[in-house]
Amino acid sequence: MAYLAELGEQTHRIDVHAAGESTFTVEIDGVPRTVDSRRLGETTYSLLIDGRSVVAEVSASGEQYTVSIAGEIFRFSLLDERRRQVTLGTPEEEKGRREIRALMPGKIVEVLVQVGDQVERDQGLLIVEAMKMENEIKSPAQGEVKEIRVRPGQTVESGQVLAVVE
Repeated sequence: MAYLAELGEQTHRIDVHAAGESTFTVEIDGVPRTVDSRRLGETTYSLLIDGRSVVAEVSASGEQYTVSIAGEIFRFSLLDERRRQVTLGTPEEEKGRREIRALMPGKIVEVLVQVGDQVERDQGLLIVEAMKMENEIKSPAQGEVKEIRVRPGQTVESGQVLAVVE
């Protein structure tokens, strides 16, 4: 999965590939790192990054993340490249039926809307836990929720349609 992280004035490309149950290969601007991640609490993670152990406190609101490691605080936005391509479209490109798909395997934590709800662009629709992090899935456009194809607790696969906004 490819992401773009905006940290201050800088944008970094981050590629994440599962290498085991809790192990990932994470490339930041082409530099690979091996990361083993274990969730210790609601927002606390134990990370082994290239053999170096750190504890991270992570909080997220949509694409905005705050990470604290050893007293140093990092605030950044994180957007997957496919979603970025969708959100950079013109208003004319946003009209019509939009299928919201899972970007990676995960579990539905919460459904934030109901069929028939009117939603705005970037309004939260679902919360999905993937790679031990909760991610809010937002509407790519203004419209009406026509379908919700998942329920809390359900496991989803990459590419699976979660909801439809029209």
